[in-house]
Amino acid sequence: MKTLRPWWLVLALAVSVTAVGCVVNPATGERQVRVISTAEEIAIGEQAAPKFEAEFGGRVPVPALQRYIRQVGGSVGRVSERQEVPRQYALLASMVPNAFALPGGKVYITAGLMLQLTNERQLAAVLGHETGHVAAAHNVMALQRQMGAALLAELAAAAVGGKGAEGAKLATRLATALANLHYSREDEYEADQLGIRYMTRAGYNPWGMVELLKRLLAMSRSEPGRVGEMFQTHPITSKRIRRAEGTIRRRYRQFSPDRPDPHAGRFVEMRVLLERYLKRRS
Repeated sequence: MKTLRPWWLVLALAVSVTAVGCVVNPATGERQVRVISTAEEIAIGEQAAPKFEAEFGGRVPVPALQRYIRQVGGSVGRVSERQEVPRQYALLASMVPNAFALPGGKVYITAGLMLQLTNERQLAAVLGHETGHVAAAHNVMALQRQMGAALLAELAAAAVGGKGAEGAKLATRLATALANLHYSREDEYEADQLGIRYMTRAGYNPWGMVELLKRLLAMSRSEPGRVGEMFQTHPITSKRIRRAEGTIRRRYRQFSPDRPDPHAGRFVEMRVLLERYLKRRS
């Protein structure tokens, strides 16, 4: 027997789609047809975050490390578009190298990925790239594609008021969907370009993005099993590296790839702190 949605829910979804409709994204200049409002986007992130974080080992319980991630993330977040979406940055304890951006501005890097980096500008590149996904609303659009517009609008409406058992079910469903969110190659190219923009605005050497991409590509070839999960959601190609290099050479000629990272000492100190925590935990 076919189950019909109540007439008021169908009407609410129709109104939601009409109300949000076609918008011009300020980060990319592209027109996007969104079925959820900014408030609903933020609610989805808030609802999904606890379950999502738990899936990746929870937050690393070292205040100095979390402050550091917030500091570096905040520097690129403050110079990005869509400031109506609050930015929050955190370090998760999972040893699987990865980084994520949930709808509503929650950005994460795992301990496994941080340990693969060698300087702070590479960290700024990771967080700048994920901030690019937030600013460009790639995560919202990818959810819309994968779940369908009507279902996403329904879940968003539920997320705004989701509490109790129903809220817990919704959180689990959203966290699972977000953990398996796949970006297109064009999304990845765009997030790289935006990440470079934000890094430069924040005072970082944008060559950190090229260093990061080369490092990730090398990892995908030498340790495909260990990093396969990351590359399913964030495809790395030589073309991404060439595009990033081309952008920097054209637009940011004042930066040299050989210039030392002025924050290298601070980054090493934080990475040692992370290594000590992981050693104690094991």
